[in-house]
Amino acid sequence: MKISHQNWNKQSGQIDVLWKSKDYENHNWIPNKDRNGYQTNETNYNIYNNRLGHHILDFETPGKGIDIPAEMKNIFDYVPKLFDLEKTVYSFMKFPVGHVLPWHSDNYPTYCRNNNVQNIESIVRIIVLLHDSTPGQQLWIEDKIYHGAAGSWFSWEGRTQHMAANLSNTDRYVLQITGVKCE
Repeated sequence: MKISHQNWNKQSGQIDVLWKSKDYENHNWIPNKDRNGYQTNETNYNIYNNRLGHHILDFETPGKGIDIPAEMKNIFDYVPKLFDLEKTVYSFMKFPVGHVLPWHSDNYPTYCRNNNVQNIESIVRIIVLLHDSTPGQQLWIEDKIYHGAAGSWFSWEGRTQHMAANLSNTDRYVLQITGVKCE
């Protein structure tokens, strides 16, 4: 049975881990230069400078989408299928040590355009931890912090405020799922 919620804000759970760290760590990660995908206070760019944001895999093109290689699809395609959502896509994020994505809300411009979605509030975002959290690796959704073992997942809807930071000693890797609630 698929994981389903009427309201996806601040939901969480655990899925089976069928991947290994070599399946995502040993790829070419590049800084994500996209400033259109989220809204944060403009002063944050001056405060955090080149530590604001996360890294993406080099086969993702900001503003266009992601073309996941077959060898990664074979490993990770089952994950979005576990959730009762439509029009799901997924991508990978790496937060190097010291990187922060301060309080923001997502705009989903590429997702909306590529999937013909008009209502941002119908969009669900799910973060799946690819490895066990270590102290200092943070995901905040509104007023609550989330962490857990590999396979832990956390969700929100639409423009819900959230932030992520890696204040630990090891890189933080997550899989990000985007979809819309089933009608």
